[in-house]
Amino acid sequence: MSNYNSKRITEVFDTNIEEKNINLLFEKMVSRFPNKAAVIYDKESITYEGLNKASNRLSRTLINHGLHIGDVVAVRLERSISMMIAIMAIFKAGATYLPLDFDIPNDRLEFFILNSNAKILLTQCNISYKNKICDILFIEEMLLDSNSANLELEFPLSLISYIIYTSGSTGNPKGVEVKRESLCNFIEGISEIIDFSFQKRIACLTTVSFDIFFLESIMALYKGLTVVLANEDEQRNPRSMAKLIQENKVDMIQMTPSRMQLLLNHDKELMCLKNIKEIMIGGEPFPLNLLKTLQQKTTAKIYNMYGPTETTIWSTISDLTHKNRIDIGHPIKNTEIYIVDENLSILPNGQAGEICIAGKGLAKGYVGRNDLTAEKFVYLPQKPDVRIYRTGDMGRYLPEGDLEYLGRTDNQVKIRGYRIELEEIESHLNKIDGIKQSVVIALETSETDKILQAFYTSDNTISQNYILDYLSLKIPDYMIPGTFKRVESFVQTSNGKIDRKRVLECVEIKDETPLFNDSLINELNETQAKALEVIVSTFDSKNGDVTLETGFSDAGVDSITFIKIVVALESEFDFEFDDEMLLITKFPTIRTMVEYVESKVKLSVQPGKLMSWAK
Repeated sequence: MSNYNSKRITEVFDTNIEEKNINLLFEKMVSRFPNKAAVIYDKESITYEGLNKASNRLSRTLINHGLHIGDVVAVRLERSISMMIAIMAIFKAGATYLPLDFDIPNDRLEFFILNSNAKILLTQCNISYKNKICDILFIEEMLLDSNSANLELEFPLSLISYIIYTSGSTGNPKGVEVKRESLCNFIEGISEIIDFSFQKRIACLTTVSFDIFFLESIMALYKGLTVVLANEDEQRNPRSMAKLIQENKVDMIQMTPSRMQLLLNHDKELMCLKNIKEIMIGGEPFPLNLLKTLQQKTTAKIYNMYGPTETTIWSTISDLTHKNRIDIGHPIKNTEIYIVDENLSILPNGQAGEICIAGKGLAKGYVGRNDLTAEKFVYLPQKPDVRIYRTGDMGRYLPEGDLEYLGRTDNQVKIRGYRIELEEIESHLNKIDGIKQSVVIALETSETDKILQAFYTSDNTISQNYILDYLSLKIPDYMIPGTFKRVESFVQTSNGKIDRKRVLECVEIKDETPLFNDSLINELNETQAKALEVIVSTFDSKNGDVTLETGFSDAGVDSITFIKIVVALESEFDFEFDDEMLLITKFPTIRTMVEYVESKVKLSVQPGKLMSWAK
């Protein structure tokens, strides 16, 4: 402990310390609402006092283990109350929090730990991962310290609060370092615009490695709300999500447009949102049709949120509750937005250019990437004392003073809220034996959804399963393309580069094997054949052999597409999947789903009744 105290850092704040020490924000809520539910997860809950005491104990145990102020602690825990205790404990200890998805591939995990110089990986006993990079501690064994009193520590605002890794164009992700000052400003700025009243409950639906998770979890606790933490099924399954929102009397939700559309596909009248007071939409462009639907079917305030990870979660907010157009509104407190040309000259209002963000929300930079930090975080020539972040987004100021988002300037895309550098996927594809060149594009399938399509050249056919197996070890599922097309060659620009805009014109080398053959259909009865047709027609992927023994993962079906298949089958056959069957793991092969559909249809068909699909 003495070693830790010798590193204790203090700073004279320019205002009252309670306004700047992020730990005191939470402890103030604990003193006001000690017996109030802080976090609800499944059938369990923990009070503000209980969460505070548990996080204090864990914080002391980490310190006794040798944790110093500013050290990085990687957290790889399944969604649970223990996960929330861990995050709060790290903040209390003055350490830097590195969130890791539980299903992250080991190669990527090792890169994050090594690149961030993490001292500790806090995880749970049921993992088998071993390394020599950092200490591995198990949450089950760490709540040992009997002293649950608050830690009397003060920290400088310049401390890095957390590191979030986003996709990088070099083939490796880049870690964004966000300061405590930025988080304090974010909390104050958002609260000035959106009503985070302590009486409210907020659903926490976002994955832990997505920076907007902070708003619906830690920030909500700092404001005295009850956090309703969704489990994995409630995150992905629209029926379970709707049930979570209704049964827990949730007041506030934050979603990407894709997730909201998924909920809308299940609950067309959005009955689950009837009592919601605030809807926060962000992470992707907000389609106008979706806004109109929310305006018609809910009484909630509707906010469009915009901001990259490098400027601390959300930088601008627009109240779209009564608007008939989409914009991203105005910057939050202590944030400025400049629209510039390619020379970083500030453009007059109304002209389109790159969106650049300045203010207290700016991140310190990228971990170990001084070159990239210097490229993205620059100073304006016309305002040499103003440091900005170049977002790569296009925008303009509208006549009324609101900002309008106009798309990307590079090959970065957002899919289901995740920010993805297409070149990172391509760099991994190009490492596969036999692939010469590759291009990945994001193809819009609807106003609210996109899928990734990969195109590659090679001398010989490469099994899609082989490609999928390789990529699954290198990148997360949301970055794996839904289709892989082998083409004869790529169209080139006049200077000899691949013309990405014309990749869809490339001549595909077709697999001679059909999706499924007539002999397979002939083996099935009418219900089975129709079910197979509905299932396969919903696939994002049309590559490879598809048989009844094909696994959904082998066919490139992710959890989102799986839910689309469920919705399509329920609509076609007029029945509902049992709640416990709304997981992709329940159907190891297409045959198991076809047989399940047949069993449900037999139960639902009354004598003399003719189903709509059979007419």
